[in-house]
Amino acid sequence: MRKRIVIVAAKAPRAGSVKTRLCPPLGAEDAARLAGAFLLDTWTTASAAFLDADLTLALDGDPADLPAEIRGATRIVAQSGNSLGARLVNMMETAFGAGYPSVCVIGSDAPHLPAPFLLEAFGRLEGGAGAVLGPSDDGGYYLIGLSRPAPALFEDIPWSTDAVREVTLVRAAEAGLAASLLPPWYDIDTVDDLRRLRGDLRRGVARAPATAAALEGLTF
Repeated sequence: MRKRIVIVAAKAPRAGSVKTRLCPPLGAEDAARLAGAFLLDTWTTASAAFLDADLTLALDGDPADLPAEIRGATRIVAQSGNSLGARLVNMMETAFGAGYPSVCVIGSDAPHLPAPFLLEAFGRLEGGAGAVLGPSDDGGYYLIGLSRPAPALFEDIPWSTDAVREVTLVRAAEAGLAASLLPPWYDIDTVDDLRRLRGDLRRGVARAPATAAALEGLTF
C-alpha cells in the first residue's frame, strides 16, 4: 500500500442530475456530457500527478453512466451517507482506517485544476500541516486533505454557501489542526464560470482537453 490516497468524489454524469445550474442555457444531455468531461479531465490529471498514490473514485450514482475511459478504473466505490458532510466523513475515515497517513479528496468541478496544486497538498501534509484546503472563488474548497481523522470539519457546515471554507477553518482550529491554504482556483458551477473556463482554455492559460472538446459547438 502506498502512503498517499487521492479520492475523487463525483456524481455520475446522468442527464437531469448533474450541472443543473447550467440548464438553461444548456440542455440536460449537454450538461451531463460536460460533467462527464469534467470528471475525465480531473481523473486524468490526478492519475498523471499522483503516480506514487492510490487513486479512488467515490461515486454517487451508477457506474454505467461514467465515461468509458473511467469505467474500468482500478477502484470505484459507492459514496455512503445521507449528507455531503456524512459522505466526506465516511471517505476520510475509510481511508485512514485502511492505514493511509495522508488523504486528499477532490471534486470534479475544476477540470482545469493544475496538477502542481495537488502535489503541493501532500507536500504540506507531510511537512506538518494537519489540514490542507484548496480555496475556491465561491467560498468553498476544491480540495481538502487531512493527516488524521477530523469529522468535526464536516459537521454543521453551511454547504452550498460562501461560508463553507471559513467555517471549516474555524472547525480545524477548534480541533487543534494546523490548516494550510493552497493557491485559490475556481469551480465550474454557473454559466459565468463556464464562460470564464472557455476563455481560459482558448487562451491556453488552462488545460482540460476533454472539457475543451465537449464545449465545442455549445452555445451559452
